[in-house]
Amino acid sequence: MEVSFKVDTEAFKKGIDETRDRFDQAIAVSKNMIASMMKSAVEADIAGAGNFSSRYEVNVKVEGDTITTEIDGPGAAIFATGGTVEGHPLLWLPISGTDAEGIRAGDYGNQLFSVNRKTGGPPLLFSIADRAPKYFGVPSVTIPKKFHIAEIQEDVMSDFKEIFEGALNG
Repeated sequence: MEVSFKVDTEAFKKGIDETRDRFDQAIAVSKNMIASMMKSAVEADIAGAGNFSSRYEVNVKVEGDTITTEIDGPGAAIFATGGTVEGHPLLWLPISGTDAEGIRAGDYGNQLFSVNRKTGGPPLLFSIADRAPKYFGVPSVTIPKKFHIAEIQEDVMSDFKEIFEGALNG
């Protein structure tokens, strides 16, 4: 006795192709959802870190299987990692409440003169125009970590399975 059957390979291949297409679509939707969640979470983190949100732009790109978060703004890298900024020889910091806030000493103009105080304390840069102190000099400043990009990425990516399953099941 002999029993044989024919496998319908075309139907099998079609089923595999349809399944692959469903999975590819679900992965694409999931990556875009993750990117959107990353952008929102990073923007909220920056806004919660202080007076940063108006000066920083967050871009999240999906390229292939890679999701990249970029922050464009002054000092973004040091705020993302924390660290020490060294002066050469001094770092000139603007004095709060003056018109020098937000302006680098070199960009303030040639209207500054230096005063080394005999009583101690950091040297100062005064404005020639109003003879008021505008900047003080320090050798270095330690900046604490303010942005938590890696932690946000881990947190958002920990939900990838659920996001993918939701996208796959419609």
